[in-house]
Amino acid sequence: MDISYWRELNDGFTDFLVEKGYTHDITRHYRGTINLLIRFANANGYKAYTQEIGEKFLKSEERLMYLQQAGYQRQRLVIRRFNEYLDDGKYSYTYLRVNYECPEAFEEVLEHYLKSLETANLKQCTIDKHRVFTIKLCRDFARNGIESWDTVDAKALAGAFDRATSKAQFAACIRKLFGFLVKEGIVKYNYAGIVPQMHYWKRIPSVYSSDEIEAILGSVDRSNEVGKRNYAILLLAARLGMRSSDISFLRFENIDFVKAIIEFKQRKTGVANQLTLLPEIAEALQDYINNARGDSVEPYIFLTCRESLRKGVLPQLSSGAICRVAAKHFRQSGIEFGDRHHSAHALRMSLASGLVAENVPYEAVRTILGHEDPNAITHYVKFDTESLRSCALDVPMASGRFAEYLASGKGAL
Repeated sequence: MDISYWRELNDGFTDFLVEKGYTHDITRHYRGTINLLIRFANANGYKAYTQEIGEKFLKSEERLMYLQQAGYQRQRLVIRRFNEYLDDGKYSYTYLRVNYECPEAFEEVLEHYLKSLETANLKQCTIDKHRVFTIKLCRDFARNGIESWDTVDAKALAGAFDRATSKAQFAACIRKLFGFLVKEGIVKYNYAGIVPQMHYWKRIPSVYSSDEIEAILGSVDRSNEVGKRNYAILLLAARLGMRSSDISFLRFENIDFVKAIIEFKQRKTGVANQLTLLPEIAEALQDYINNARGDSVEPYIFLTCRESLRKGVLPQLSSGAICRVAAKHFRQSGIEFGDRHHSAHALRMSLASGLVAENVPYEAVRTILGHEDPNAITHYVKFDTESLRSCALDVPMASGRFAEYLASGKGAL
C-alpha cells in the first residue's frame, strides 16, 4: 500500500476543511473518519480511492453495528464531503462509471467531445464528470422526443434544465459542451446562453492586520529546533502567501538561495509558480536547515520533530500539521481573533488583503498567489476594509415627518 498517497489525500482534505471554515474539533473528527477509511482500504488491498470504495466502507461500518444511527449518519456526511473535495480534480480518482448507455444517435458526438477534453489536458476526473453529465442530458433529450443533435433547440435545453436534479452541475457543464458543438458545426446556435448562471455565497475570508501578523510571528521561540522550523513556515505563509500543501512539499531543489527565488508546482492547481525569496525568509530557512533540521536525507525541507521520528512517524511534515503549527501560534500570540479563522490559509488571505489595500495591481496579487483565473482576485476587495471606508457616504440629517417622528420619542427602543 502506498501510504504516501493516502496520507496526502487526508492532508489535502484537512486543508479543504480549514479553507471551508470548519472548526478544529470538526476537522479532527473528519480526519479520524478518513483514517478509518484508509485502514479499510489497506485491509482490502485498494490502491486508490473511488466513490465505490467510500460506499463499501460505509456498508462495512454499518454492519459492525457498534455505531448509533446518528454516528453512522455523521460518517456518511464525512464521506460525502470527501467526495465533494475530490470533485475539484485535485487527485486522480475516478467517478463511478454510469451503468446506463448513451443513446446511439448521440454517442458518436459524445466520444468526439470527450476526445477534445483529453486534448485540452483536462484531468481524468473532470472528463468523467463531463461524460456523466452529457450522457444524462442525451438520455433526457431521448425521453422527451429529441432524436438527434439536429433537433436540439432552446426549448429542449430549457426543459432539460428544469428537469435536472443538479442545476449547478448543469450550468457548469453546458457551456463547455455547447461551445464544442457550435465550433464543430454540430448545432447552429449556442443555446447554453439561456441557462442561468448559478451564483453561490462565498464566505469572506478571515484577515489580520500587519500588527497582528507581527504578533503571531513574534510568538515563536526561535531558540529551539521546533521554533526555528515553525518560524520559517509562518514566514512562507505570511510573506509569500504559500499554501500549507506547497510548504509541506517544498524541496531543496525548489529553492535557489543565490538567485533568491522559490520555484514549485502548486499542489492544488498543478500550475508552476515562482516567488521571490525575501532576505528575511532566506535567513530563517538557513537557520532551520543549518541549526535545527539535522542531517536527514529526506528531499523535503520541513520534517517532523525528532521525538515523532522515534515513534515511526513519516519524516515529512504534513500540510495538516502545518495548519496546526499556524493555529498554535495564533493562540500563543494573544491576539483576539474572535470568530475569524486562525490557520495558515488566514495568513495567505491576510497577505492578499494587505496587498490590495496598498493598491498593488490585481494582476500582481494574482501572480503572487498563483491563480490562473484573472477573476480569482476580485473578491479580495470585499475585505479591503480601509478602501471601502473611503467610499462610505455621510448619513443625511432627518427631515420632514421622519424628523418629527424621531423628535417625538416614539422611535426610541
